[in-house]
Amino acid sequence: MFDLVFWMNMPSFYQADFFRALLRTGKVNLKAIFTNRIPEDRVRLGWQDDLANYEHEFLDERHPLRDSISKALSHRHDINIVSGLWAGKVTETVLMSLLLSHSKYFIYSEAPDARDTVPPLKLKLTRAFGKPIVRHSVGLLPISHFAYDYFRSYGADGSKLHPFAYFRKSSAFTSVSNAARNKTTVDIVYVGQLVHRKGLDILLKAMEPLFAIHRQLNLQLIGTGEMRSELEEWAGVRNLTGRIRFEGTLNPRQITERISKADILALPSRWDGWGLVVNEALMAGVPVIVSDMCGAADVVRDGTNGYVFRSGCAESLRTKLEEFLKCGRREDESHDSSRSREAMAAAAKETGAGLDPDNAAEYLLRVIKGEVIESDQIPRYPWVVGRV
Repeated sequence: MFDLVFWMNMPSFYQADFFRALLRTGKVNLKAIFTNRIPEDRVRLGWQDDLANYEHEFLDERHPLRDSISKALSHRHDINIVSGLWAGKVTETVLMSLLLSHSKYFIYSEAPDARDTVPPLKLKLTRAFGKPIVRHSVGLLPISHFAYDYFRSYGADGSKLHPFAYFRKSSAFTSVSNAARNKTTVDIVYVGQLVHRKGLDILLKAMEPLFAIHRQLNLQLIGTGEMRSELEEWAGVRNLTGRIRFEGTLNPRQITERISKADILALPSRWDGWGLVVNEALMAGVPVIVSDMCGAADVVRDGTNGYVFRSGCAESLRTKLEEFLKCGRREDESHDSSRSREAMAAAAKETGAGLDPDNAAEYLLRVIKGEVIESDQIPRYPWVVGRV
């Protein structure tokens, strides 16, 4: 039994699933320390506090930096896992405090947006300050190959890099079976913010000619954001308001049901450090189509449990959608059953089962105990069945 402290920006439902999975192992005492409460914009997206059954506390809102130093020093003999390398002043202060007190710490992080241009001087300074923090860490938990490469740019040794992700409990995705899906339509679902970064304009451009060819094709957009009125206008001008449904913000249970009943989930982002909705779809046995600038594309086997298209390219996305639409159903004798939508759904479900927090918890404990040694090879996800 050892003490494990997570440093997070704010509470999140998926991290809570992971914390409780770690506690179920009976091998750790766990505490989560949060900098902030969930902001209003996340609440509008359906985020809720989930603080049950694990120890937690929030930093002093008036003096967060001073409180973070005090708490970091009080936990210097524990194993600390810090979310983010440059996630804000508090995170940077915590990491520096842990470094100077010779503490054992891991860094758990996505990569920054790959599209951002960093001024040369700022890049030089962040490298200078970041390299000692990375070098003296016990281990690094990169979320996707983007973060793996990002840590390598700081000189991280391959033996310290342990590929990681985000996780959700699978029980939420068992209430709606594949058989319950509507067999007379093909429903594509998107869940997330309606903003430029998410690439919804690319998705609509890719789908526009497909709506005319496939009369059974529908698109559900779940979420809200600055592009909603623009997207609604686009659909109205093309007489597609009956085929493109703007669902707005739904509660988590409703989102789970919508995903579970869909034929495929689309995440066409120009950039996404991961994309948790991909986990949710796979666990529900729903294939996914994601851009190659989504971290979660790492767990997608093109043509098997979903598709990966070239980010920003509507033609590439349309080609993948057409490939999916050509997949028959198992009962259709004119199609190869191995290429059926049911076969893809089964492969998605298999991948999703590996993304359960319990699998990740056992893996993390092995990493902490030094039982997992990585090398300078292509990063793999040991909890994902069939990962190549």
